[in-house]
Amino acid sequence: MKSPFAGPNVACFLSLSMLLAATLTAGETPSASASHETAALEELYRLEFLPRLRPGETCKMFGSYDRTGGNNDGFSGTYSKLRVEDGNSVLAEMDGPGCIQRIWFTHSEYGKPGLLNLKKEHLRVYLDGEKTPALDVPLEDIFSGKLEGFPQPLVGESQGGFYCYVPIPFRNGCKVVVEGTAVRFYQIGYRTFPSDAGMVSFRNPPTASQKESLAAAVKAWSACGDFAALGVEQTDKIEKPFSLKAGESLDWTLPQGPRIVRAVYLTLKPELMQNADDARLEIRWDGASAAAVDLPLSYFFCQAKQPSAFKSLLAGGDEKGWYNFIPMPYRQSGKIELRAEKPLEGTLTLLTTDLAPPPGGLGYLHAAYKESLPTQTGKFHTYLDRQGKGRVIGVYLTTDGQTKEKLPLWLEGDEQFTCDGELRIHGTGTEDGFNCGWYAVRGRLNGPGAAPLTGFPVYRREDQRNVAVAFRWYLTDPVPYEKSILFELEHGGKNDVNANYRTATFYYDAAP
Repeated sequence: MKSPFAGPNVACFLSLSMLLAATLTAGETPSASASHETAALEELYRLEFLPRLRPGETCKMFGSYDRTGGNNDGFSGTYSKLRVEDGNSVLAEMDGPGCIQRIWFTHSEYGKPGLLNLKKEHLRVYLDGEKTPALDVPLEDIFSGKLEGFPQPLVGESQGGFYCYVPIPFRNGCKVVVEGTAVRFYQIGYRTFPSDAGMVSFRNPPTASQKESLAAAVKAWSACGDFAALGVEQTDKIEKPFSLKAGESLDWTLPQGPRIVRAVYLTLKPELMQNADDARLEIRWDGASAAAVDLPLSYFFCQAKQPSAFKSLLAGGDEKGWYNFIPMPYRQSGKIELRAEKPLEGTLTLLTTDLAPPPGGLGYLHAAYKESLPTQTGKFHTYLDRQGKGRVIGVYLTTDGQTKEKLPLWLEGDEQFTCDGELRIHGTGTEDGFNCGWYAVRGRLNGPGAAPLTGFPVYRREDQRNVAVAFRWYLTDPVPYEKSILFELEHGGKNDVNANYRTATFYYDAAP
């Protein structure tokens, strides 16, 4: 694997400015790609799609959470289905045009590996009102990487949880059924669209052009941290060396827009890297007085609590330096301020490209930092509470605490998204939302690890306390809001296990 500091220029068929001009316009449908047939697949690797704000789109989830507000989120199977039909479990059912973006299950039991009753029970997906399923395969095959059209690492197992990000689009409704009634913990995330114009429903096996898109996605996901694998050309590289004493700051005006920042790299003197936790990074767009991004420096690169080297699709690093590949468009201007509380010396490097003409449907990158030190019994930790229009595309969570059981029991808490006054996503446990499962169990989430979109890069005991750090990128399942969003996280089964929480929520908003 190449270093994240490899050269940025790679040949591709279209320049980024042409792609953006052609595809990133207001009100577009998910089919606004070079090919309707591959539109949903292209979102797996064309990161320039992330800033799009698309009216009328929602993101929702079916899952096994306890409808009474308790913590029976799948243990007994009470809420692990919508209903039983002919002895089988209906897990999801939706109307209109949409797309399944994520399927997640845990091992059915914490001490026994495998799914359901280990009988190769089939998952069946019915689309567009058809009586014959578009997909009818053993559930375990979807995650194995052996099934055509479902290659690793787009699918796989991650620290006790099984995940699938291969999109399953549909034009007029969808129903998901699993044989038998052995389902316990599960989540099926999906998006809805205001129109089916140009949409192409899922088919298996994939077509030749779909196979090409799947291969491009596999390449990008398999080469996390290698910017060249994303296929972006004609980037301009700018560097800013700095040497800051305690209390000093770096102010940097970005090139005149319209432009889009495609990559940010940071190198620090090795002996000063730990000081990044005490530095602050602020970014302002288009003359706004308030900073859109306002984070501890280490949180911007997902490097708090000094994790072992890891690489995800959008952020990561190693002993050579850190990177962030979240696209950051701006119309006129961008300003970066780096403030150091302790000595800091290194280099910031940006890769930018033209953004012409500036499309009206793109949002500005924001990042909200929140602390609960510690959390309060009966009160959620707030990731984001925002009025306006935008979409959430990532979270970074650091926690530490002490319990008499010597376990991070606060991870029992569920995440909740309330968008435009409607509860659209309710999780089944903190580690579940990061594609993991069964924390503190050997062979499950019992140590650090990372996949392309999710993971726990830190999971350890430290000074008699448990420390758990996690990230998730909502790459193809961003959570949009038209008027408001309240994104919260429970700590413990009923907000009853307190610990220190610090979070960074990455989102695009219509306002700079």
